[in-house]
Amino acid sequence: MTPKRIGDLLDRIECLGHACDLDLLLFFYRHPQAFLKSERLAVYVGYDLPQVERSLETLMTAGLLRQSPDSSRPARLYVLTRARSTLGGSLSSLLRIAATREGRLAVIHALKQRQPPELSGGDETEPVANGRPVPRPLEEPHA
Repeated sequence: MTPKRIGDLLDRIECLGHACDLDLLLFFYRHPQAFLKSERLAVYVGYDLPQVERSLETLMTAGLLRQSPDSSRPARLYVLTRARSTLGGSLSSLLRIAATREGRLAVIHALKQRQPPELSGGDETEPVANGRPVPRPLEEPHA
């Protein structure tokens, strides 16, 4: 998949801005209905809780994800929606690309290229493992 094609898909989808957005979409693509706490979801996708909460809000605002309204329980039901039918083909194509390691790296690279310079510096939240940042190689392989 060419970087231009990935960029075109991201342009059509519009709401994805961070690697966590993509990783949450991939998680819910594989598990379309998940009943869990946000803290557990953060562990599953490997990002800190504040970033996961921001990304969840992004996906819900875009209409790609629904959350159960029952605030009396700590765990919530998250449901991947297909409500924005105009995105259906683009979203499916992007998720098929990102389902492989090389494709995911290519999409993340494209997302980073789209960020304004002030956001692509040290402010970006990196994935975490066991509450600690995951060490990053100096250069990520490009697909």
